[in-house]
Amino acid sequence: MYQAVRARTSWQAFVLLNRTKQGTVMNSNGLFITTDTLRSLPRDLQDALLVATLGQAARPSPASAAGILDEEDENFAQLSPAQAREFYSGCGEKTRKALEVIANSDSRQFHLADVAKAIGVEPGELRGVWGGLTRRLSTVTGDSDCYLINWERHDGEFDEEGNYVDHIGEVSELTYQSFRRLLVK
Repeated sequence: MYQAVRARTSWQAFVLLNRTKQGTVMNSNGLFITTDTLRSLPRDLQDALLVATLGQAARPSPASAAGILDEEDENFAQLSPAQAREFYSGCGEKTRKALEVIANSDSRQFHLADVAKAIGVEPGELRGVWGGLTRRLSTVTGDSDCYLINWERHDGEFDEEGNYVDHIGEVSELTYQSFRRLLVK
């Protein structure tokens, strides 16, 4: 037996919940929604569904939540050429490869899949690299609230099996130009 349930947001959206029914294969409640459908829903509804199913929501950056432009966001790293040089010199091999991919991009936007390919891992295996970038940024800037990459402007891409395969990230224009100056010859 299926029952339609209205979301607890200002948006009118419905999802199907499977109710336990004696004699069926299903023996617990479950939420059935495709990745494409979830991504097509308004952000507040996506967050409500994540809270309902996982007990937590995706946490937006303070800037994206407030609709602030990158140049106005005091937490979005604006690395000078000297800071970029200091940043790069303290990074490990995989983190350096990631920075080289970013610097060699056609714009301040880059593809996560390109970083994964350059390092030789799957896109979902880059957590250590992103953690290294975050720690290094905090060391160089002295600001633990600062972030190097904005992932909020674009949705992640998933294959048919639901595997995370790509995402467009971006750095600030100053940071991009500083790393280009350092790394692109």
